[in-house]
Amino acid sequence: MKQLLAIALCGLAMTLAKPASAHHGWGYYDTAEPLYFSGRVVSVTWRNPHPQVTIEVDAKALPANWNALPVPPDLAELGFARTLAAVRAPAPPGRWTLDLAPINRLERWGMPREPRPGDRLEAIGFPSCADRHVARPALIVLDGVGVRQQSVALPAGCSGAPRG
Repeated sequence: MKQLLAIALCGLAMTLAKPASAHHGWGYYDTAEPLYFSGRVVSVTWRNPHPQVTIEVDAKALPANWNALPVPPDLAELGFARTLAAVRAPAPPGRWTLDLAPINRLERWGMPREPRPGDRLEAIGFPSCADRHVARPALIVLDGVGVRQQSVALPAGCSGAPRG
């Protein structure tokens, strides 16, 4: 009887549980459509597994020097030149939330500090396949320092894979 009750309770718990919403993995982002982001930081959620930085994008056109961003050599080794060459437009104006790499990677990859509201931030990244004004950058630039956000070669376009 106890075993039957335990099985029933487990089944009920699984039925009522909400699926975990994963928030990483490149399959959730349209890697075929890289965008240039430039704007002021509005808010920061600095926690693992992925910090999020919300910026107010203000670029209406690609600036003349957009492709002269400081690219770390280890990002160049992952074929980032192809990503830069594919950028055709800035992100549409408005508030965008950027899903960053985990904090320990950011520190290892040379992130100068935690972004703060009011900071100017530039990025090359990919819009979400499903969420409006959410993106995952491959490169961010803070205080003139380019920090990679990518550690693997990217799948092409929206793979349909969950974010996890």
